[in-house]
Amino acid sequence: MSTTRTPVAAGAVVAVAAAVALTGCAANNLDLPSPLSAGSASPSGPAVTAAPPVGTTPTIDAAPPTAPPVVSSPSPTASGPKPLSGRQLKPLLPTSATLPAGWTMKDSSETDTGDNFEDDPYPTLTDNPCNWLTTAGGNSLAMGYETAHAEELVSEDVNEAGIHLGSYFPGTATKQLALIRAYADKCKTYTGQDWDKKPVPHTVTVTSVPNLGDEAIEVKNSPTGPYATRDVLAVRIGDKVLLLDGDNIVDRLPHIKDLAVPIVQHIQQVSP
Repeated sequence: MSTTRTPVAAGAVVAVAAAVALTGCAANNLDLPSPLSAGSASPSGPAVTAAPPVGTTPTIDAAPPTAPPVVSSPSPTASGPKPLSGRQLKPLLPTSATLPAGWTMKDSSETDTGDNFEDDPYPTLTDNPCNWLTTAGGNSLAMGYETAHAEELVSEDVNEAGIHLGSYFPGTATKQLALIRAYADKCKTYTGQDWDKKPVPHTVTVTSVPNLGDEAIEVKNSPTGPYATRDVLAVRIGDKVLLLDGDNIVDRLPHIKDLAVPIVQHIQQVSP
């Protein structure tokens, strides 16, 4: 995604966070400051240092454009029963009445693919450059074998989390988690850029999460310095994959694993 290079006030960081939390995109995949104080640790992430003082005006300088997600010739059409459509997936997502205590829905954040399907999977996630992972949320890591999806944005006080539920042809949801793991393993360490084009080292970890769905992994992208850490949780539930993501650009990392537990249980109970 490209943008005009204009000065950005420090107060605009909150608006940027709201914009990227659900889409998983930011201007040229730049590292954004985190507000946590020096040496403090988020409940689910490593310690990060302080953000630039309020009142400073960082500038997004011209930088080499980041390559868009790779899309190559599709693989042969998958076979088997037709997966759920976005319209059918939407009722499986939590509502204001069914969200865990402390969580609220973000207005007008619900969206789905309706009755449209992607019949030809494009399993090319690992072909993308590592700096694309800097701002990749759950919906970005779903690119590959997914056929349809529904998603929404929720918040725990000021900490936002994206919820993305996708459907898959039989057997390909397992392949999607393997694809995500392979991409994270490929990018265990890489160097991104901040607004001033300064190099920002990143460490990416992928961890298996036990006792959640049929299979679950957590991908955490931790930059060195006063920049936002991104956390993505991918949970396979049969031929569906639930992805939750958040970052600490506004406050701390949201408790996405706690959020995932009742959502997974609900999907297991009511999914057709």
